Amino acid sequence: MVVGGGLAGLAAAVRLAKARHPVRLYESTERLGGRWTSRTRTFSAGSIVLDDAPCVLEFPAPWRDLYRKSGRPLAEELGRSAAALSAAEPATYRFSDGTELSWPTDRGELFAVHEKRYGTTVAGRWRSLVDDLDDVWQTVRKLGWEAELTGKAELTGPVRRRIRHEQTVADLAQEIDHPHLAAVLRASAYRQGGDPETTPAWCAVTQSIERRFGRWTLQSDCAADQQDRTGRTSTLVDALIARARLRRVDLRLDERVDVLDIEQGRVTGVVTTHERVRAAAVIWTADPWQLLATGLPRLRSRVLRRHLRRLRPAQAPTVTHDLLPATDHWAQGIVEELVTLDDAGVPTVTYARPVTAGTLRSVHDWQHRGPDAGAGAAWQGFDSWLDRPPIRGGLDRLLLAGPWSPAGNTAAATILSGALASYAVHGLVG
Repeated sequence: MVVGGGLAGLAAAVRLAKARHPVRLYESTERLGGRWTSRTRTFSAGSIVLDDAPCVLEFPAPWRDLYRKSGRPLAEELGRSAAALSAAEPATYRFSDGTELSWPTDRGELFAVHEKRYGTTVAGRWRSLVDDLDDVWQTVRKLGWEAELTGKAELTGPVRRRIRHEQTVADLAQEIDHPHLAAVLRASAYRQGGDPETTPAWCAVTQSIERRFGRWTLQSDCAADQQDRTGRTSTLVDALIARARLRRVDLRLDERVDVLDIEQGRVTGVVTTHERVRAAAVIWTADPWQLLATGLPRLRSRVLRRHLRRLRPAQAPTVTHDLLPATDHWAQGIVEELVTLDDAGVPTVTYARPVTAGTLRSVHDWQHRGPDAGAGAAWQGFDSWLDRPPIRGGLDRLLLAGPWSPAGNTAAATILSGALASYAVHGLVG
């Protein structure tokens, strides 16, 4: 049984269904996908399908693995609707002094851009920092991304030193000693729902991931009935929902899980607004703070309860959409990303993508941000890494996954947490 129909819940459900486990998924709202949910909005020029998810993705491998492990490969799935996941154009950074800089992901190209604008010394400092973050990534990927992070025992002295456990993203920004590059680093903390002073330095591996795996966006056929898919990442989730139905996942929408059934420390099912159901295992991917009200046994779940009480919701941006006239890139189907940074590195990310009626501009504004449980958990220093509940939450047959997992709140990390939970269930029930 899966509680919650966001990325983690869908990822776990389709994997388990493909492995021939009967799966029921409960979602408390009437729609699956969370902020990745597609919806129709009417503008003066017509109706457009849109979502509040970013138009550009980093680290596509978890998406591809999810589709492959649940049935049809991603490229084949998208090909059925004349779409493809393609390399995105470089983002443009606009700094507080009005300077703009194109930001390619290729190591050599980015060094050349930095060297031309800032000189060899500054360009070399950035390249060296991201090279170091490559090593950090090789360490942390085994600590919550590709394998479960179970506790302090895995964070040995050498591991802590490799991942710069005494530093924050703000420390890295100060170390780079350049206002533009410092702002880029600080922005990575805000975009992960925290702030640079309390976000662990290892979270800057997003710079390494982007350089290593590139930036990707959905491209669609130029035909009028397909073009609105370009840059609309909810298309990936729409296909995932269709796959869940194909795999006969029992989707229960607009139904909230209120209580966990627990017998002698083992989770045996749930009580919803409509029924009591037994289950071989429960994967909780919904709001983690709701778990405190589900009847967790005080003694057996004391560690989990302590984790949950220490969590704080991540900060999510305000998202707005406007329909503008077609741009020069409209006919080419190019998705543009502009990252505007203030002196502190607080970002406003503007995506412009072609739609039938013109250009859809979507603004993700961290200048106007607020706590949002759906955005995951905020970082509160290095120790908050271990405050995030592990996949095996401490109660037998209860698994936890979501944007508040140890890997963080990026889309890739969320999908991988669902994968780890599904592997754990498969190991439990065979």
